[in-house]
Amino acid sequence: MADEEAEESGGGGIKKLIIIAAALILLIVIGVILYFVFKTDSKDEKAMGSEPKSKMEAEIQAKSQKENIRLTNPHYSPKKNYTVNLKDGKHFLQIELVAAMEDEKALEYLVKREPEVDDTIISFLQELTTEDLRHSSGMDLLKRELFKKLNGIFSQEFIEDSDSGDRTPIKKVLITKFILN
Repeated sequence: MADEEAEESGGGGIKKLIIIAAALILLIVIGVILYFVFKTDSKDEKAMGSEPKSKMEAEIQAKSQKENIRLTNPHYSPKKNYTVNLKDGKHFLQIELVAAMEDEKALEYLVKREPEVDDTIISFLQELTTEDLRHSSGMDLLKRELFKKLNGIFSQEFIEDSDSGDRTPIKKVLITKFILN
């Protein structure tokens, strides 16, 4: 009788072990499936470009992709020189920027908000690393991001009151000096 109880308790232990192992294997399989599902989705989003969240962002994204914008009556902001330490802490960036736009009122609006413009640009530049800027694709990204951030300074009220109603008054961000050290 004692032998039978020992066999039953031993058999029950093996069954519990098999159930636990099966549950662990199932969890691992589910984890791997979820990993590949979400990893594929993020690659697809990167390949397609992230979906714009608003009409304004869609317009900015569409306009920032154009490389050869011809301005018929350009107005240029004064050259601004920025020197910042890069995020890696070992290098600095010296850059001179000019914003090109067609609306003279937009230029006046931007000049009045010079401290906000400076803060936006410096805050963005300080988050960059030397790796971000070593290649031409990094320069393109830099211009595109500055384009978005500077156009983001214009208020909805200004856009609605402007003659053109253009959501992207700044047409180009021009880099007139670039020193990476």
